[in-house]
Amino acid sequence: MKVILSVGGQNGHWDVVFKSETNRNNFANSISSYLSKYNLDGVDLDLEGYHDPPKIVANTIITVKKKIGNKLLIVSPEDVTIYQATSVPSADVGGQPFNYFVPIIQLAYDYIDLYQPQAYNNWYGGYAGGSLAYLQEVYLHWRNLKGNVAWSSPLPNFKGVKGEKLIMGVLASTSAGGSQYYASPSVIREFKQWLKDNNYPLLGFMMWDSNWDKLNGFAISDATVAKVI
Repeated sequence: MKVILSVGGQNGHWDVVFKSETNRNNFANSISSYLSKYNLDGVDLDLEGYHDPPKIVANTIITVKKKIGNKLLIVSPEDVTIYQATSVPSADVGGQPFNYFVPIIQLAYDYIDLYQPQAYNNWYGGYAGGSLAYLQEVYLHWRNLKGNVAWSSPLPNFKGVKGEKLIMGVLASTSAGGSQYYASPSVIREFKQWLKDNNYPLLGFMMWDSNWDKLNGFAISDATVAKVI
């Protein structure tokens, strides 16, 4: 078991962190201090703000990783931060969520240990949230493999995220987020079978969150950890 410090979220004040180099260094030092003090295994950066230039975000990630050394650095962005057939923003200009993480990954890929896209809170490819097709589309786009939608095509000059570093974020129950994005246990099992049939690697699943999973009778954790026969 790994115990991770999670920072940020929908209402995270990333604007304060990214405001100056001093703030970014203080943030990195603070993370490093907490990991050491409580003997934690790493940090998860839940980045859901898009006002700052991606280059600043990438440089902050690099600074944090250098401070924490061999401890894990995980990012948990919204799924649309990689999205085919949409323009990629300049690394020097913020302002849009679509493909916001492409320049971040291009600049800081080797400093990020794991990627956990939230496959549960955005329109994606026109597929119904929580459906098998929705999960497939998020996976393909983040790997930068051709999506299933006719108009999708891999983003140029972008290698995508290796399956061995990719974790799919799913909701633990219909109450954990927008119920229309809840992928049922049967859908998750179908998704895992699809991965196996296509020889697509996936490191695992991120579940939001354990409280809702318990109230849901551990249905989602059971589905995500069960082996595909």
